[in-house]
Amino acid sequence: MLEQSSTPPAHLHIISKRARLQIPVSEIHFVEVFDWKCIIHCNAGIQYESNMPLKSIQTQLPSEQFIRCNRSFLVNLDHVSSVEKEALITDGGASVPISIRNRPEVRRICTAYFWHKNSLPQ
Repeated sequence: MLEQSSTPPAHLHIISKRARLQIPVSEIHFVEVFDWKCIIHCNAGIQYESNMPLKSIQTQLPSEQFIRCNRSFLVNLDHVSSVEKEALITDGGASVPISIRNRPEVRRICTAYFWHKNSLPQ
């Protein structure tokens, strides 16, 4: 289990096209693996591409805010607008599939996160 720091990181550090980038965590909607590369989807449709493994990116992001809904996607729960039976819908309109095996756990985590975020008792 990953230790949680007292302050979540403000930026994701990646190397993209031989340049070091710092992407604000709050702007990341989701990360996907496609064609052996990680594509980081951000606000306004901006995308960054990196050869870093998804696992390395996942370790840099706050585990309570980002969920791995299948082996190819990592989603920022702050940008999830709805939870469907088979997918998470982001506020940008993207549909991120949830693996069959992870569906009950993903729904449970999303529900707990949204309740906690809205400061409502469970």
